[in-house]
Amino acid sequence: MPQYRSSAEKAEDNRSSAYTLLAVGGIGFTAVILIFFNVIPLYQNAGVSRYLVCGVMGTMFLLFVVFGFVSMRDSKLLLVKAKSESSLAAEITGWCAENLNAADIDALLLSGEEIAEELSDEEKYYRRTEKMKALIQDKFMNLDEAFVEDFVDGYYQELYEDNIDHSR
Repeated sequence: MPQYRSSAEKAEDNRSSAYTLLAVGGIGFTAVILIFFNVIPLYQNAGVSRYLVCGVMGTMFLLFVVFGFVSMRDSKLLLVKAKSESSLAAEITGWCAENLNAADIDALLLSGEEIAEELSDEEKYYRRTEKMKALIQDKFMNLDEAFVEDFVDGYYQELYEDNIDHSR
């Protein structure tokens, strides 16, 4: 399963891509215009090749500028999504603080005649996180699986921080 990336991270990536595309596209298109009008005498007596190169390169740099504006627009849309994602995470955190504690989760882990001490640390980790995911998904419907997994990994550390590292 792919690792979760928040909308805020995606927005920042899109914004930096937009700035790069706009800068490269603007500088490149300016250079193509200067070459085309012989301000920069790169193609002396080249004939058709100057038109061909300037046409192709000019089109490419214009596409960079267009993609830069598209990326900037997407960045703004992702920022709006990031705000709602942040409020959802805060709501889930509040619910977890009220309804999930380490003792209750550990009580739900065992089935039948199992004893908690018989389980390895890894088995406890996987059972705890699966139980936490199930409880959160029962309360909050239609959540992205990667979002829930990322949230549970972070919240697990808060609940069981005195235990050894249970990273995968």
